[in-house]
Amino acid sequence: FLANIDPDIQTGLLKMMKAPKLVGLDSMNLWITHKKPSLLKLLRRVDLFVANDGEARSLSGENNLIKAARALRRLGPPLVVIKKGEHGVLFHSDKWRFCFPAYPVDQVIDPTGAGDTFAGGLMGYLSQARKINLATLKKALIYATTVASVNVEGFGMAKTALLTMADVKKRMNALIEFIEPG
Repeated sequence: FLANIDPDIQTGLLKMMKAPKLVGLDSMNLWITHKKPSLLKLLRRVDLFVANDGEARSLSGENNLIKAARALRRLGPPLVVIKKGEHGVLFHSDKWRFCFPAYPVDQVIDPTGAGDTFAGGLMGYLSQARKINLATLKKALIYATTVASVNVEGFGMAKTALLTMADVKKRMNALIEFIEPG
């Protein structure tokens, strides 16, 4: 996973990897604005691009997120994930397109780091998957959404540092029930 740093540094890191099976990329408005040519070249070399809704709109030039996802896909990455904060997540590829709501959090204390937690959860889940298919992608995005929802309930790592897999599974099941009641 090429976490959010200068795209020229990300490119250098990618060049050091020996036959990676799945390369994910994160960016931010700073790089979209000031390093767009480098970012566009890098997008052609990755499998998965993760952006928040503002970044997706800025990079694609599209206000509508469905159109933005399509435009981002045309830039290279076969898998596009658009984080929509409290409104959930949108996934787009040539084969599949779906979205999930965010986990309903009673009180957001601090959203700082939620995007990084989301990306870590997504890539962590995908890294242990035997194959990338529709079921795996859906589960990975639900997992990522779940862990990010814990992050916003405290400052820093106050909540996530205490998480157990049992806690994650319980919250994931609650989110799945929220998505598909009964």
